[in-house]
Amino acid sequence: MEQQEENLREDELLLKKLNAVVFVIILGLAVLGSALPMFAQNDEIVARVNGVEITMSQFIEELEKQYGTAVLEQLIMDELVAQKQAALGITISDEYFTEKYAEFINQIGGPEYLMYLLFQYGITEAQLQEELRYSLLVNEMILSEIEADQAEVAAWFEENRARYDKQEAVTASHILVQTQEEAEAILAELEGGADFAALAQERSLDPGSASQGGNLGQITRGVTVEPFENMAFSLGVGEMGIVESQYGWHVILVTGRSAAQAAVLDEIYSEVESDYKASLAPTFTEYLQQLKSAAEIEIVRERYK
Repeated sequence: MEQQEENLREDELLLKKLNAVVFVIILGLAVLGSALPMFAQNDEIVARVNGVEITMSQFIEELEKQYGTAVLEQLIMDELVAQKQAALGITISDEYFTEKYAEFINQIGGPEYLMYLLFQYGITEAQLQEELRYSLLVNEMILSEIEADQAEVAAWFEENRARYDKQEAVTASHILVQTQEEAEAILAELEGGADFAALAQERSLDPGSASQGGNLGQITRGVTVEPFENMAFSLGVGEMGIVESQYGWHVILVTGRSAAQAAVLDEIYSEVESDYKASLAPTFTEYLQQLKSAAEIEIVRERYK
């Protein structure tokens, strides 16, 4: 649970940072305008309003006036990160990024919610991936600068063993309906050979799992409502049952089980070490501020001094 909360906090930071991404995309025009004075020289016409022309120089000036400070700050931070990355020799492999991106998509609610997220922030998936890669890079840089010996990691592991021990779990699917009569009728159909996934897609009132054929994945104790949990953990693999909860009647199918298992530090040492370092690490924002405080930054353009 603590790991899930930590992941959610990281996701919230990333989503907040996406607002800045939109600024940077817009502000790229302003930076480009400053770097390439030919725009002002050509004074290209951007628009006409009742015959009155709005020029490129006016456009660039307004962009810089409104967003220039934010973009300059972002460019400075990007340069500080790039310099520190080179000094530390930290990189993010494509394999690692692919794994973390899949985790991120799962945590925000799946591919369906991804489309909503992109629309909400007005960015492309490529821009989202770029920002996630940036966040992962900075996180790896932060962890690389924290030292931890084996004794400290072992002590952390014992103090937080509950995070790593595997709990008893069942893999289950369900079909949610309103009445006991409906649940019993569906159970009879299933016992007669009907396909569970097809019935779930057609008749389940739980839209989240119905589209997945009723599949809920692995469930540990304390995750679902008590009546559902009691029934699911009482069934053997391949067995079905019905139970009522505050949401309605559930037709439950258990497709797998795994016993509780104590974690072995040697088998997950890298994971535990990373978690331990993360517990000592400054936040994303604090780390960037540390980089800025330690740097020699000269603001040359008069309007930003």
